[in-house]
Amino acid sequence: MNITDFISYLNGSDEYIHHIYSKGGCYRFHILLSKMYKNCVPYISANKNHIITKYRGKFYDIYGEVDNQDGFTKLREDELPMVNKWSFRKHNLLKLSECPNCDEPLI
Repeated sequence: MNITDFISYLNGSDEYIHHIYSKGGCYRFHILLSKMYKNCVPYISANKNHIITKYRGKFYDIYGEVDNQDGFTKLREDELPMVNKWSFRKHNLLKLSECPNCDEPLI
């Protein structure tokens, strides 16, 4: 399966997937891609708050191919401790409107 199809299928698997991988989990998304596709390289934004993945000359994040890579640079080893701390679970909360177990509305 090509990388864009994988990203599309992953996004279609659950309505919260893109939130998880775009709000704290972007480095973990890179790790997932690098396990599935060899030679993935992480790039970090100029303001040090987002990771995209370079694969076969193109760049990707949870939304698919990234057209604008302005300000992104290859992730340096000294930046790894910072991005390893990024986490959706630790820093974000989904607005619950339905039970995560049975999909019934929460009142």
